[in-house]
Amino acid sequence: MSSGVGNKRWQIIGMLTLCYMILYMDRSCMSMAGPAMMKHFNWTATQFGLVSTAFFIGYACTQLPGGWLADRFGGGKVVMFGALWWSLFVFLTPYGSTLGLMVFIRIAMGWGEGVSLPAMTSIIAQWVPQKESGFAQGLSIMGVALGIAVTMPLSAWIIKNWGWQMVFYSFAFIAPAWVLFWWKYGKDKPEQHPAISKEEIEYIRADQGGSVDDSGQAVTLTSKDIFSTLSVWTGAISFFCTNYLFYLFMTWLPVYFVRGRGFEMGTSAIYTMMPYIVATFTYPFGGWLADQAAKKLGNNVGRKLFPLLGMVGAGILLIFGSKATSPTAAVALISASNGVLCLTMGGYYSMPIVFSPTNAGKIVGLYATCATIGGITAPLLTGIVVDAYGYDYALYLGATLSILGALILLTSQVKPIIPKADRIVTTKNVIRNIK
Repeated sequence: MSSGVGNKRWQIIGMLTLCYMILYMDRSCMSMAGPAMMKHFNWTATQFGLVSTAFFIGYACTQLPGGWLADRFGGGKVVMFGALWWSLFVFLTPYGSTLGLMVFIRIAMGWGEGVSLPAMTSIIAQWVPQKESGFAQGLSIMGVALGIAVTMPLSAWIIKNWGWQMVFYSFAFIAPAWVLFWWKYGKDKPEQHPAISKEEIEYIRADQGGSVDDSGQAVTLTSKDIFSTLSVWTGAISFFCTNYLFYLFMTWLPVYFVRGRGFEMGTSAIYTMMPYIVATFTYPFGGWLADQAAKKLGNNVGRKLFPLLGMVGAGILLIFGSKATSPTAAVALISASNGVLCLTMGGYYSMPIVFSPTNAGKIVGLYATCATIGGITAPLLTGIVVDAYGYDYALYLGATLSILGALILLTSQVKPIIPKADRIVTTKNVIRNIK
């Protein structure tokens, strides 16, 4: 990282970190309000799992369109619209008087949040050189852990004093405040910033990556080029496995500590906060490690190395945590599991920028769609497994999928995408040479 050329790119990353924080505050407050809502509505674990899953159904619908719109029209516009939309449905959540109405409200909220993640990656791809992409992504998604960590004790305090409904009423106004902040100071591209130096723009653009032709010009990729690349898909499927466990933690950890471990609400809030305090440090650290490993080992090995180690480590630590008899040991092991799981994210989110920086929004849209399928399946499937077999088996399933994701990622090749037509010509030449 070169600070001599200026630091406007890091100011933009800081604003995106704040957006991630707010996005996850609004998303995760449902999990903290879960025990009170289950009692208020007389829901079973399966019904609560359905309500939690409903958000991710809506979330999945807008990931790919959000990435396409961001690459085409600018990520800032997409994120601002999404933030205003999801905030409306956060406010309306307490009015979900029936299970069907609550499911619809959560789906509609998911539509707004779904466009945001690929749009923010599209912004980052414009604002940082490739060699800083892992750290930039890790630093921005550090807001995920901060948002969840803040939400747990804050929600518990609000619920205790004013009831679970007030959590949604109060959180609904945070994202609109961020929209005003971005509208005033945020820009989609470095060239649009009035105070950035020419040196910083040149520094960013000199290392944007992507495929080039024989004359050194950037290759224009079509959607067919992108989505016919096998490694894009294997990376995305692996990311599903990672996020199954991530969303299991996010949606069920408070309920697990209250109902599975017998903790009081206040104690559960503190314990639930611990995995995300750990993740606050491992998100940016994992991104930095991905950048350093890529410098030494190349993008293909370097950007996969710590996601591989993190997913295997998360699965093993969770199995030990589920079997721990001491509450302190259980919280420590589960916190460590979530910490190494979040170590993977900077590496994962830097891969699309290597594939194609000008199409990073689209590719992250695919990654996020697969991740969201994890968000759809994890809450509901966890509820079903808990009702049928208990909490331990639900955690075993999450651990197994995390380790499986590492094996799938091994098959992915992280390198600039080659247009499909060039791949066909290369394959024909290889065949001709063999003959």
